[in-house]
This record gives sequence, structure tokens and C-alpha cells, in this order.
Amino acid sequence: MLSTAPTPYDFRFTLFGIPVRVSAWFWLLGSLLGFDLVKSGVEYFIAWLVVVFVSVLVHELGHALVAKAFGYTPRILLYHFGGLAMYEPDSRYTRTKSIAVTLAGPGAGFTLFAVALAFSFGMSFIEGSMSPKSFHVLDQALGYLLIVNFVWSVFNLLPILPLDGGNVCREICTYFSPRNGVRLAAQIGAILAGVICAWCLMQQMFFNAMLIGSLCAQNISIAQQRNW
Repeated sequence: MLSTAPTPYDFRFTLFGIPVRVSAWFWLLGSLLGFDLVKSGVEYFIAWLVVVFVSVLVHELGHALVAKAFGYTPRILLYHFGGLAMYEPDSRYTRTKSIAVTLAGPGAGFTLFAVALAFSFGMSFIEGSMSPKSFHVLDQALGYLLIVNFVWSVFNLLPILPLDGGNVCREICTYFSPRNGVRLAAQIGAILAGVICAWCLMQQMFFNAMLIGSLCAQNISIAQQRNW
């Protein structure tokens, strides 16, 4: 069974003073999502893995840097379900800070998307300085970067727990209803995830349906709990 527990094969480094651990299982996620690219050439598959790594890292770095700016000590984990930016809130923590930290992740993703989009307009200027094969791989990698960061950022804003949008939804719901807010946010997430899962099944997108279905199950479980 997959776990977030450290393994001897994890990759560790520090970025902007923030400890980062890349679980060996993280590469499984990227490989499953981009396995079909092997047919085009291993270089495209490697480019895909690099894009997934950079994109998830930048997203979590957005969370972590804002948390650090608020005086907390964050750490980042990249694992088989994407990434986590972790820190310990204290008495200074507020709902506003929570929402700011949460939205910083998609914000970082959209920023990377904008940078990649700007760079794409200048691709024609470097085409002549590279071999056709290398240029095509770079061009494809840029396309992956654009798609991943736009789709991942938009997806994360959906009001489904534990996505960023779900966490913002929870903060809003608990503001208006401290007792039942978490349950309400989970009910919203369960309904939306169920609709998306059904659509994925109708489109025969079975892997996506499995991922969304797991989120739906999580939200149903949270919604059924008592004594919030």
C-alpha cells in the first residue's frame, strides 16, 4: 500500500530555506499520467516528468512561501497524490491567513503558466539554434507546461476537499456556520466530485474517474462525520 512515510529512495533538498522531500512514489503518479508518451520517444516522457515535477513543486512552493512570510516553518512533500505544503498554525493564525496561503498555490501555478506562455511567443527566435528534434522536444515540453499548470490550477480551485478550493470553501462555510460548516463544505465537494466522476465515466476517462471518485468518497466520509 502506498504511503507518505519516508523511504531510502526519497530525494531531499532545500529551496528558499524550505525543506523538500520527493517521495519515490511521486514518480509513479507522473509515469501513469504520461505513460503513453513513451510511444513518441523516451525524451518526451522524460520532458513530461520534468514538467510534472516543476509544476507540482512550484504550486506547493506558492503555499510554503506565503506561510513562511507569515512566520511559520513550512516543509514540502511531493508524493503519489501530488504535493503537500505542511506547517503548524498557532494562535496568530487567522482565517484570512489560511485563505491567503491556500490561494497562493494556484496563484503560483497561474504565474508559471503566464511565464511559459510569454516564452512560447519567443520560440521562433531560438528555432534556428537547435536541431529540429531538440526544438520539437522543447516545444512539446512547453506545451505540457502550459496545459499542466492551467488545468492543475483550475482543478485545484474546485470546491472539493482537500483541494485548495475546497479548503477555501470550508473556511467560508465555517465562518457562517461554525458548527456545520465543515459538513456543508464536504457536501458541496461530494456533489461536485460525483458529477465530475460521472462525466468522466461517460467520456470513458476511467483513470480520471478513479481519482475524482476517491475525492468524492473522502468528501462523503467527512460529511457523514458528526460533532464538528
